[in-house]
Amino acid sequence: MSKRTKVFLICIIGIFAFVLTGLLFLMGIRGEFKTYLRETYPSLSFAVEFTKIDPIYGKFYSKATCLNDYVSFPISKSFKTKQIYEDYPQYKSQIQYNLKIRGMIEGSEINSFIRSVSGGGKIPFENGNAYTQINMYLTENADAILVATKFLSIIKENNISTEKIILIYERDKHIFEMVLSSGDYDLSADELQQKIKMIK
Repeated sequence: MSKRTKVFLICIIGIFAFVLTGLLFLMGIRGEFKTYLRETYPSLSFAVEFTKIDPIYGKFYSKATCLNDYVSFPISKSFKTKQIYEDYPQYKSQIQYNLKIRGMIEGSEINSFIRSVSGGGKIPFENGNAYTQINMYLTENADAILVATKFLSIIKENNISTEKIILIYERDKHIFEMVLSSGDYDLSADELQQKIKMIK
């Protein structure tokens, strides 16, 4: 075997060993994520994807999924502090808040005028009657006053309170915004009209 061939083989073996060591290390981090989730939520089961490295933010990270409710969320470990961070409660609560608010709108007369709606509140979700903010994006042909009036009526009927409701829609190449709260259900059409602002 020539000297050049030997050097080439040594390089190949070295690269292979380096890659293998890196993979084993990342699998170890993944194992730490699994152990953390198992100990933090003993009644639940989780699947964790392969661990990746984020050199910019100095962390190892992955995506985990709760097999009991199929909520997916990020999980990470800092290079420096070695602490593990995960957002399962936040992601689960966000989904629950969104499902509740969407469920109230589905089947209503304003449903066809709403492109998307999302909301959030205190964590954990609990009964989901108190929102901090609800965001609605309307279709271009939506009557914003009608949608606002009906939506305020819907959340009042369902005993929902929220600090802020933001309705956004486009018209004539401009973007308009209306900011309300759950206490605005008794505003007149003229008063609601005054809350509409062109933001772009």
